Amino acid sequence: MKKIILGSMIAAGALFAFPGMMGGAMKGNAALTGKPLPGLKDSTVLAELNGKKITVKDVNAYLQGITGDNRIRLQDLPAQHVKQFVQQYVEMLEIYNSKAKDITKTPQYQAAAKKLAVDMWLKNQLQTIKISDKEARAFYEKNKDIYFKTTPKIKARHIVVKDEKTAEKIINELKGLHGKALEDKFAELAKKYSIGPSKVQGGELGYFDPKQMVPAFAKACEELKPGQMTLKPVKTRFGYHVILVEDKKDNNYLPYEQVKMQIIEYLKRVKLKDELQKIKDSSKVKYTIPKS
Repeated sequence: MKKIILGSMIAAGALFAFPGMMGGAMKGNAALTGKPLPGLKDSTVLAELNGKKITVKDVNAYLQGITGDNRIRLQDLPAQHVKQFVQQYVEMLEIYNSKAKDITKTPQYQAAAKKLAVDMWLKNQLQTIKISDKEARAFYEKNKDIYFKTTPKIKARHIVVKDEKTAEKIINELKGLHGKALEDKFAELAKKYSIGPSKVQGGELGYFDPKQMVPAFAKACEELKPGQMTLKPVKTRFGYHVILVEDKKDNNYLPYEQVKMQIIEYLKRVKLKDELQKIKDSSKVKYTIPKS
């Protein structure tokens, strides 16, 4: 299924084309693992900058601000990374207090601050929206054929040789065999005669979408039933093939549990989009842009 990546402005229409983006807190730090630092409280003092105490609560607000996730807390992060985040916060304050504070008075900063506030509000709204299992399952059932249908798969073996005569000889050796006896003999001859890379696996190709194969090969596979082999060599640009179809999987559906979280993320965005539309509908906008 297609995936959507959340941009800074979630209101963009393309973001609401199912399926939703992959969720998750602190995506960039997904590899952070380890036990938390014991004893941390919101009031715990972690550093002092020019005599001003910096607490866990201060750093948490900073982390939540830059990630857009109110669930992020130093109390839950691996102990070996706590100092890193505290130092990052302190270094930011050093530059802000010394050089960057005056920027807050500029129109550009005020505009950017509004944009940041909107982005944070959008992310906060997403976190608060709840989607029930009943809603998600109903979407799954209604849209199974649109989003969750899988393509047919065929499991087969093949022996590919350079000339038709050799392929016919192989077919004659395999005629009259069925079931496991056919599979075993086929694998034996594949290792002996095949010029393809699958010869080391006895010609085994595993499950594949017929569309991935060249047309003549795909057509031959689609015409065979499981347990049947081609009785005439199949010619492609790679040579002459003898094909044994072992199994077929018709159109099926991705399991609900496998796609449940993607559905929930998508439905959250649908609800948020509805909320944004209400805001737009309640606003009176008049553009006076001069014509070119």
